[in-house]
Amino acid sequence: MTGLQFVAAIVNSLAWPTAVVVAVSLLRRELIGTFDRMQTLEFPGGKATFATLVSVEKAVAAAGASDDGTSARQEVTEFSLVEALTSAAPGQAVIDAWGLLEYQLNVASDRVAPDQPHGWPQVAHNLETWDKWPLLRPAVMELRRLRDYTVWSNRPPSTADATRYVSVAHDLATTLRTSFMPEADDDSRKDSGGVK
Repeated sequence: MTGLQFVAAIVNSLAWPTAVVVAVSLLRRELIGTFDRMQTLEFPGGKATFATLVSVEKAVAAAGASDDGTSARQEVTEFSLVEALTSAAPGQAVIDAWGLLEYQLNVASDRVAPDQPHGWPQVAHNLETWDKWPLLRPAVMELRRLRDYTVWSNRPPSTADATRYVSVAHDLATTLRTSFMPEADDDSRKDSGGVK
């Protein structure tokens, strides 16, 4: 093999990788937009589903609606901190949002079945007697699965996905908080004529 043949072989073997790198760099914005709109991605050895939060959002909205159809969402300062974290550290925002939701699940479990241990299987079992749990359970399970995926994955979620996750977790936590308000708050409302 002559020197010229050797150079031709190297150029020939680098042509496709170079073309792919150039194409990706030129079409970066379009590819990001495509990935944002993508519902599922299948690859050898796995599958990623990005559109699961849509059904979760609908379930939370259905369970969180009061009798007159208005939403029972209230501002929680802990979630505003997590919402601010979504752009800087989306993976950490997902993990922190789950932690805040898990706390509300534990509080709800304590109201339904006092003196029971915490931990996911026990909390889910305790909440089975709550009338809204069949609506919320699939949403909680999906959020838990997405949190686990975020913890174990090397790829953090996008800012948009983290923002949606935090919003759904916030709605669920608010539903839990309003459904299981402490009895002391109920008594103080009754004593003051319904005005707190």
